[in-house]
Amino acid sequence: MVKKLEDYEWICPEPFTNLKTSPIGQMMPCCVTEYEYYGSDIKSMDMSYVQNTSLKDYHKSDFVKLIKKALKENNKDILKQTCYACIKQEECGQRSHRQYYLSKFNKGDFRIYKKKLEKIIETEEYPDFLHTVELNCLTGNLCNNACHTCLKEYSSKYFAEQIKLKEIPKQTAIIKPEHNKEFLDEIAKTKILEFKFTGGEPLLGDTNYDVMRKLDKSTIIRIITNGTQDPTRLINILKDFKKVTINVSAEGVKDVSDYLRYPSDFNIVLKHYDMMQKVWGKEVMFTTTINALNIARITELLKLRKGHAGSLVVNNEYSLNSIPDDIKEIYLNRLYEDGATNLIGYLENAVYNETDMWKMLMHIKRRDRLRKTNLLDVFPEWKKYYENCNG
Repeated sequence: MVKKLEDYEWICPEPFTNLKTSPIGQMMPCCVTEYEYYGSDIKSMDMSYVQNTSLKDYHKSDFVKLIKKALKENNKDILKQTCYACIKQEECGQRSHRQYYLSKFNKGDFRIYKKKLEKIIETEEYPDFLHTVELNCLTGNLCNNACHTCLKEYSSKYFAEQIKLKEIPKQTAIIKPEHNKEFLDEIAKTKILEFKFTGGEPLLGDTNYDVMRKLDKSTIIRIITNGTQDPTRLINILKDFKKVTINVSAEGVKDVSDYLRYPSDFNIVLKHYDMMQKVWGKEVMFTTTINALNIARITELLKLRKGHAGSLVVNNEYSLNSIPDDIKEIYLNRLYEDGATNLIGYLENAVYNETDMWKMLMHIKRRDRLRKTNLLDVFPEWKKYYENCNG
């Protein structure tokens, strides 16, 4: 008898029937896998790239086989390296990415594929469907925002700023990898339940719109956009699709989001949000990161429009560990007043790291000088630290 999902101690469908590619073309098991946390044994493994690897070879790779085995055996030594974000969220009592996709197989959009998934997990056979495909490699890192918490691989504007700040050598800021033909042919022939467009900014350029036009209208569409682009063309292309979910990325209300998602204009984002909400209703929602600056301001956004606190920042110095104890107390008091129990757990579990705090403030100060902005205009509680930072 095939083992059921609920019979595993800690299982996740992502490495078995999901495909994500990074903007540089690396194939990854899911969107929250963090290379930073991989141990030396994993980092020494050959990674798969769309430039030279087929989908079948990716599924046969030592890296993917290692994750699948660790999930099936609940090997926490490996999982803490590959699945750190989900483990951390669940430790804080919050729903993780892993739990979200499990719920889609148990009672959600993918429920009729549950038995197929269980067989694929048990046999590790090559999947005849993918529950989600997210091909950031199609548009690379093209993006018009330079968010504080971003990386050059995910934003051409952030990349260009790093060059201006001399944080990295001068080079081409646009990343757009080539794809080998076998990989593209495999994708075209595979049953895809959900196609996810992220980025970069997925609504810039023509590439993603061309892909959307070719998809079967029964395909579930999920888009994560910064909301700066007029959605009229998107609405015209997707208006007849079975299900469209739009996550509009923001960090809080106007002053917070404009600062952290520079040079975004929240008034324009809100206008575009409302345009899409008229078409797709409750499937349009704001989503935030949860970081050291915005955690106590997220509820302001969620009172304004439908949304949820999204990805916990764990891969850089903007993590909650950069919040010193006195500011942590201020933030906890705000969150308790707002009744934000989902965020309180994250903050109470954070362990202060002074080194990371100074790294964050130096990172901020460099950008403030370049952009002619000031952290204290939005987050005055950081004054004594910011003014003592020599970034």
